[in-house]
Amino acid sequence: MSGFSLTLFDSRGVEYFEQVGQFVGADADGSFGILPGHVGMVALLRYGLARFRDQAGAWHYLALPGGVLRFSENRMTLTAVRYFLGDDPDAICELLAAEMARIDSEVHRARATLTEIERSLLRRLAELSNRVAGGR
Repeated sequence: MSGFSLTLFDSRGVEYFEQVGQFVGADADGSFGILPGHVGMVALLRYGLARFRDQAGAWHYLALPGGVLRFSENRMTLTAVRYFLGDDPDAICELLAAEMARIDSEVHRARATLTEIERSLLRRLAELSNRVAGGR
């Protein structure tokens, strides 16, 4: 078999590769490789770097915060919230790290906002409770 198709899905859209000769990724059990004709499988990819080789023999790298890989009938789909694709693994790993830091910062700000809202609601409930108790 000459290759398999690879479809990458994330929150930004879809990318398609017609003839992939090899894929290397990692799940909780460690690294694994997939060649054309591989048996069907599903894997939960871990945070980090995966790579695939195109028809011309060039390696392309994927930095992702985890994802779901499905391989069946010589078609691979990889779904992630976000991935970075490129030929320089160091550069795309830096992009992934920066994106994850940005998301962590947003989550931290959102939690702080929710905590402040919760405190305001509790103060307001206490004020209302005191009014009701004082009005008896």
